[in-house]
Amino acid sequence: MIYYLIVMTAINHALTGAIIGLVIVDPVIAIPVAFASHFVLDALPHFGSSKTDFLKSLSFKSMLVIDALLCILLVVILAIVRPQNWIIAAICAFIATSPDFVWIGKYLEANKGKAWKENKFSKFAAAIQWFQRPIGAVVEVAWLVAAIVLMRVIIAG
Repeated sequence: MIYYLIVMTAINHALTGAIIGLVIVDPVIAIPVAFASHFVLDALPHFGSSKTDFLKSLSFKSMLVIDALLCILLVVILAIVRPQNWIIAAICAFIATSPDFVWIGKYLEANKGKAWKENKFSKFAAAIQWFQRPIGAVVEVAWLVAAIVLMRVIIAG
């Protein structure tokens, strides 16, 4: 269980979106770039499992809660520190994470023991994730550390 809790996938998307929002001032550009960043990160090897049993596990549920709390903490930190463009950074953090909301239906159906019917968007999103396995945690941890360092450098100006 500890292995599953050290890697937080949504926080990587949120940090990436926040960095984009801090660097790209224009929301007309930053928001679509943040959205696209989600799929760029999903194309990298990353942590996960597409097995339905994993979606029902306490490890996965714990990971979701911790991941959500870390994303909220990121926005709170942005609001407290208030770097220039922090509001667009918070919006971009949400936008960069938002494509994963497509999987809520799969999660709910798996926990009811029902089959989930994919739509075109979920098929597209799943096709991008060519390597989603526990060992992908190595890439996720590396990106998490790099994103935190980059965020600190950007905020420090």
